[in-house]
Amino acid sequence: MNSNYFEKKKAKLLSSFKEKKYDDVIKNGEKLLKKKNNDAQLIFLLVLSLINLQKFEDAEKHLKNLISFKKTPELYYTYGNVQKKLKKYQNAIFSFNKAIELNPNFSEAYNNLGTTKKLINEREEAIICFKKSISLKKNNIEALINLATIFRENNNYEDLINIYNQILELDTKNIKTLYNLGTAYVFLGDNSKAKHYFERVFEIDKSHIASLRNYINITKIDKNNKIFQYLSKINFENLDYENKVFAFDALSKCYFDQGDSKLGFEYLTKLNILKKENSNYSLTTEKEKFKNIKSLFNNNDYFNINFEINTKSKPIFIIGMPRSGTTLLEQILSTHSQIHGAGELRYLPKIIDKVGLNTPKDAKEYFTEIRSYYYNNLSKISEKHYIIDKLPSNFRWLGLILNSFPEAKIIHIYRNPMAVCWSNYKTNFVYSGMDYTLTQEDTADYYSLYYDLMKFWKDKFDKKFFNINYDDFVQNFEFHTKKILSYLNLEWEDNLKNYEKTNRVVITASYQQVRGKIRKDTSLEWKKYAEYLNVMQKVLEKNKIKF
Repeated sequence: MNSNYFEKKKAKLLSSFKEKKYDDVIKNGEKLLKKKNNDAQLIFLLVLSLINLQKFEDAEKHLKNLISFKKTPELYYTYGNVQKKLKKYQNAIFSFNKAIELNPNFSEAYNNLGTTKKLINEREEAIICFKKSISLKKNNIEALINLATIFRENNNYEDLINIYNQILELDTKNIKTLYNLGTAYVFLGDNSKAKHYFERVFEIDKSHIASLRNYINITKIDKNNKIFQYLSKINFENLDYENKVFAFDALSKCYFDQGDSKLGFEYLTKLNILKKENSNYSLTTEKEKFKNIKSLFNNNDYFNINFEINTKSKPIFIIGMPRSGTTLLEQILSTHSQIHGAGELRYLPKIIDKVGLNTPKDAKEYFTEIRSYYYNNLSKISEKHYIIDKLPSNFRWLGLILNSFPEAKIIHIYRNPMAVCWSNYKTNFVYSGMDYTLTQEDTADYYSLYYDLMKFWKDKFDKKFFNINYDDFVQNFEFHTKKILSYLNLEWEDNLKNYEKTNRVVITASYQQVRGKIRKDTSLEWKKYAEYLNVMQKVLEKNKIKF
């Protein structure tokens, strides 16, 4: 073929590519490639068009051909990205490493090698890759964000804040980072710094409702507050679903702060109706799950599995209803030198969801799978003698915990039923598994399921877990903490008296309460709103639950 004619055809394809006519590029490019099958520029043009159309398998074939006669760091980098899209993670890792071998200063290749390592759960290696990527290119925002994400997932907030500050040095008005930095300080208990960043967001972009909501959550709001004044005049019709949720939640809190219960409940109801309309949660499905749990243990208490106890750390499960004092209890206990508070771990529900709740054919295999999965994850958290798993809803799995982890300690904390139900109903939970809190009836019905199941567990395993009444606990927390420590075979340490000063991340809805001194009268606060909570009270009364 005439060389000049070939180049003209290729130039026409390049014009089509710039016009985003990718189908035309592929159709005519494949024909042209038959005339000259080793033209690197033409093949790469085809690859880029196929990538834009998400035809990754075809792109991979062309890249394999291209790399057979032309090896550049950029080609290996592109090859790795395509292989990653195809979930060929080991191949992608090989390609990114080849790109780095050819260009040791290839920041983007280190970043994408890190994201691939993270996908196969090699998280420490991923962190090393992200750090290397940033060291080679200080303004690699993508690598900074990836490193921030993994630090946040690891609850490594000290390093996380450092990365956020590096991003802000590059972009002082980066709204997302200002918001994330404020939120990080909320979880660390530094409300002063948190407010500073949320107020900066408000100055730059008043439409960032999530920041306004977070500011309101940590601030006592009066009628003259500028953020309240702005929110109270906002046109909700102009907001998308997520921002309506934030706005209704924020305004409800504002009016409750101002003593206006009528408007507080009005916006709380708007919030919960909106979320209910967008929820797939089914209390009927939940009731079936509770029924299956009881069925598994109707004819069995213990399956008598003998495990070799060779773990350095043992779990403490703090269970109960959400908003019943689990976070406060964890905060106090994790102040002890031999206890690490790991927060709400999702390991147990994840493995139980996998193995199911049917009576196992092979009990040892069933409980060993639960045990192995849980300990494999727990062992990466801390080497302290005890690690607290404070996921309240683990109360559902008490029988499975006792059979899978006979060496574990279980503390059940319970509280005035109406105090719990009211606190759940007024809290805007992010996790969709908490959507039973979106109506008064469902909230009280779920509490009734919990109450019934705990009675079931008590009948079977009464002496195998420690019960503590929240209201008794807050009246004299030192006395009751010593009793709990005795159950854990641990000695009292004086630093537990200053539990609120313990520097640890708290990301549950109780992040504020655990930072101050214990309040002893909170379980009676619901009575101020009793006239608005008739449905909740009637459901509890119907189920013979005293409050």
